[in-house]
Amino acid sequence: MPPSCSSELPCILRILNADILSAIIELLYEMQLLVPFSETCKTIRQACKPCLFRKARMSATYDLLSGDLFAFTTNIWLYVRHLTVRGYWLRVWYGDPMDLGDLPLADFLARMPSLKSITVDDAAPATSPGIPWDGIVALLSPPQLREFDLKLTPFRGTPIPLYDAFTIAPLTKFSFSIWDYRFHPRVQVEEMSLAEYVLRAVASSLKHLSIPLDAAPFATMAASCWSHLLELELKGDLKQDPVPGIIDVLTCMPHLRHLTILRARRSNTPRHALWSNARINDFPCPHLVTLCLSHLDPTDAFYSHLPPTLRQLSLRCWPRHYLHQHRHDLKAMARLEWQSQLCTATDLLFVLRRCRFDSLEDLEIEYEEDDAEEHLLRSIPERFPHLTYLTIYRYRRTGSPSVKAADVARALSRLQTLRVLRIHLDLAEAPHPLADYMLESPPLLFPKYEEALGDIAHVLASGLGPSLRLICLLLRRRWSNDWVPFRITRDLTGSVSEVKKETDLVAVGGRE
Repeated sequence: MPPSCSSELPCILRILNADILSAIIELLYEMQLLVPFSETCKTIRQACKPCLFRKARMSATYDLLSGDLFAFTTNIWLYVRHLTVRGYWLRVWYGDPMDLGDLPLADFLARMPSLKSITVDDAAPATSPGIPWDGIVALLSPPQLREFDLKLTPFRGTPIPLYDAFTIAPLTKFSFSIWDYRFHPRVQVEEMSLAEYVLRAVASSLKHLSIPLDAAPFATMAASCWSHLLELELKGDLKQDPVPGIIDVLTCMPHLRHLTILRARRSNTPRHALWSNARINDFPCPHLVTLCLSHLDPTDAFYSHLPPTLRQLSLRCWPRHYLHQHRHDLKAMARLEWQSQLCTATDLLFVLRRCRFDSLEDLEIEYEEDDAEEHLLRSIPERFPHLTYLTIYRYRRTGSPSVKAADVARALSRLQTLRVLRIHLDLAEAPHPLADYMLESPPLLFPKYEEALGDIAHVLASGLGPSLRLICLLLRRRWSNDWVPFRITRDLTGSVSEVKKETDLVAVGGRE
């Protein structure tokens, strides 16, 4: 390749269609070979810039608040589409939260014509002081912005001047999340005010919304028009019982496709039905495809009204029940005053009997075993015959022995379209997650346990239908909770010939 592309010696890539050249650039970007390719000539360098500089990251402390960012002259900001602002919003020479002062952040962002999304986060969100109000105002101001992801809280203890009106870009995605196990487990008025102020301004344009359950302004949401909203996620620790007006909120979202409501259970909090006091007969979101719920109430009429369009259903605990099983996890749960919300197999069977979705493809359940467990597992193929993905978190009663994998496989054997099974069996012989740090632990404890998981995977594969291709078993080690995937190989007759740990998969999150 020549060092430059002159008219006398044209680059052969010039004759390519622009779409083909873009495809080549994208492929080289994925292969991490774009930088050397971009250095071949000026023409190629120019063609690569939108891909090379589509993502940018800046430090809130050292780049932004120091003012260095605004003294840096370059044209790469013309190509930035996704901007991440990370770090403490603190002046390094003071160490105290401060506002932006005269820093021209809003003008700087307005001069980025390709900017579509901004993410604000911190490597240590639990101890972060948050973000100043004028920083939020500046970041939300670029008219070309469409997606905003805020993973920090506004500065606490400082007034929010909501009386100072400002323009918010017509966002299609707004995500506001608070670290789940933060040191200050109480949502403050600043967070609730921010959520309400933003949602009032962008409700009509949003397609994706994710906010903390305890900061959600339900009255405002129920009074707004959500004509384009496709996805709603509410997650957190709600102090009010029941969830106030959730059905009224959903009534304003006729095009909703994906709904997630994950609520932690506080100490001594009873279960409450979502459908309580509903003034309608039919489910308000007739095109719902994905539903994820925690803190189940088996008597809730909500499940009886779900539409037949549902393809993915998750009935789970949040946080997971296994975070209530060991002392080092229980400390965090006790500080937050959160209790396990695990339901029994009997309760879950009662819920599933009220649901019949012939087209359901993905099911996730979490429960504690009891005498109804076999009926529960056998009901899954009967009610959801077309499942391709199944996730089961199954926990033993105190003092109960480990379940036999063959019994589980026998109960699920009529699933003829299942491709991926993720299952946690809560085995009595499972090592403590922190066994690596315990002096009395035998050597090679986890490698030996993984071998045992391979044997369990083989038993499950032999008892399940021929469509199954992947079995994943949960391994809790140190502070990681990972699915260990096992690939199933079958012979021409459909019988299992090999079940082998899959080393090419880094993680399995419900989809292969």
